[in-house]
Amino acid sequence: MKKGVLSLALVGFLGVGVVSAKTKGYTEQTEKPLATITFPSAHTGKKGHKNRHSKPEVVDITTDDFAVIKRRNPNFDFDKLKPEQKEALLEQAINNLLIEKEARKEGLEHTEEFKNSMASYQKQLLVEIWAKHQAENIGREQIPESDLKKYYNENKAQFVQQEAHARHILLKTEADAKRVISELNKVPKNRVEQEFISIANKESNDPNTKNSKNGGDLGKFQKNQMAPEFSSAVFALRPGSYTRTPVKTEFGYHVIYLISKNEPKTPTYEQTKQTIIGILKEHEFQEHVKAELEKLRKQVQIQVFLKK
Repeated sequence: MKKGVLSLALVGFLGVGVVSAKTKGYTEQTEKPLATITFPSAHTGKKGHKNRHSKPEVVDITTDDFAVIKRRNPNFDFDKLKPEQKEALLEQAINNLLIEKEARKEGLEHTEEFKNSMASYQKQLLVEIWAKHQAENIGREQIPESDLKKYYNENKAQFVQQEAHARHILLKTEADAKRVISELNKVPKNRVEQEFISIANKESNDPNTKNSKNGGDLGKFQKNQMAPEFSSAVFALRPGSYTRTPVKTEFGYHVIYLISKNEPKTPTYEQTKQTIIGILKEHEFQEHVKAELEKLRKQVQIQVFLKK
């Protein structure tokens, strides 16, 4: 199964922060809003009646309101999302703003629950900002070219690119997978793929196969796009063959049919240089944080009371 990619799951990020939509008329607005919400006036007269002369509140939602996602995923770019992803995020932003306004009307920001939650969030935010600053400092440092080339020469295998095109049948139990393999074993070689497609459409638990009846077709993919166990099984096959033992991953048990695969290619140093820089910077960041924590721990006394 393919590893997680940018998807509608991004909507979940908005759950950790209220949309910071802007009231219309502020001077710094420079971008066109994605949506505008007009709230009726909340002002009331002495007898509790709404003041007809008070102005409604008009609030814009812009791409700035997705900063919480950007902070956790620096590669996030709203403009590059698919239309359905943009729509889903915008709908969630609108919902969040409506709920925020309602919560404020109910005075929830004055409750102890809200104040305690804000204190916890502030602590976590400070940790995130500290880590961000450390990463930025490390990012400005130059890695010697000799170190980059050394890493490339010692780790060429991890940069090898190979593409495969395969089908799979996802089953809940190993017994089910063995039964499917047994059924395929009885089919003449020239009819195996057709039988594989038929079984996949009827029995596979993969949602894509269930919805589209595509015969378990996974399309073309690189080795590092799949779970390690799955990739190892796929790239060990010959085109036109299938796995003779079930392949277990976190998703269940797979029977895999390989349609095609190309010859492995090792990219040049120049082609992998930026990737290597990213890898070494990440390693340097992890080591730096570890060293800082060790230094901080030596400055204090820590007692742990966990029961064993």
